Amino acid sequence: MTDKPRKLGIVAGRGPLPVALAEAAIAAGRDIFIVAIDDEVSKGIERFPHAHVRIGAHGEFLRLLKENGCQDIVLIGGINRPDLSKIGLDFAGVRLLPRLVRWLAQGDDGLLRGIADYLEKDHGLKVIGAHEVAESLLAPEAVLTRAVPEEKHAVDIDVAIRAALDIGALDIGQGAVACRGAVLAREDDAGTDAMLRRVAAMDPAVRGRPGALEGVLVKLTKPGQERRVDMPTIGVKTVENAAAAGLAGIAVEAGGTLIVDGEAVASAANAHGLFVVGLGLDRIAEARR
Repeated sequence: MTDKPRKLGIVAGRGPLPVALAEAAIAAGRDIFIVAIDDEVSKGIERFPHAHVRIGAHGEFLRLLKENGCQDIVLIGGINRPDLSKIGLDFAGVRLLPRLVRWLAQGDDGLLRGIADYLEKDHGLKVIGAHEVAESLLAPEAVLTRAVPEEKHAVDIDVAIRAALDIGALDIGQGAVACRGAVLAREDDAGTDAMLRRVAAMDPAVRGRPGALEGVLVKLTKPGQERRVDMPTIGVKTVENAAAAGLAGIAVEAGGTLIVDGEAVASAANAHGLFVVGLGLDRIAEARR
């Protein structure tokens, strides 16, 4: 007899990933319960057992997870960095405040790592990565589209890899855009979509020949990144924004990037003539040298 998988709590921010993860977990035989952060709530969670909680209601958040029997939890979806002066912390949150301030001072990765360790050590909730529940969401080391990177794109991929790793080492972002051997943009706290909108607003001559698809978006995990709670992600919206920016393609870290609905991503990229490729670690290391 096979033991039933541990019940999964999904702490859901914005975007389509929480729902994709819920579907994958159920398909794998897991019972789930979703705690949706109200300010960031994802669409579609009403199809699953769930409850809503405001971001400052820390005691209610813990109660919901424990009363619903959650043993493993995944923190997934976009959540804006909290302004502690405005979120209205409850009593449990106020008690946690000194640690929150310390974690916030350590950057995004320090904040997420601190929260994960706190939930495990203080409350016995095992924090796991989305990829541990749904390995199918991970980008493979392969070309996913009809279009393939050409030799001329290799230089842009290399340049963007180096820029993404540099910005990641500063715990600022996970991606960069390069075109014709030059960095056009680096991701910041506003995220990938905002970066692509900045590129779209540039003079087309900067991105390449007007009307031509040139330039590449690269997304990678940050060096030393806490993968349980924060991994690079792309979806159909990423493809649409890359196309609007006039880019030729998207390259991501294979095994280190989540793809929301890979078939839909490939279909959208094919419709725009873009390539999407998963890069192996050897390829990334080679570009860094």
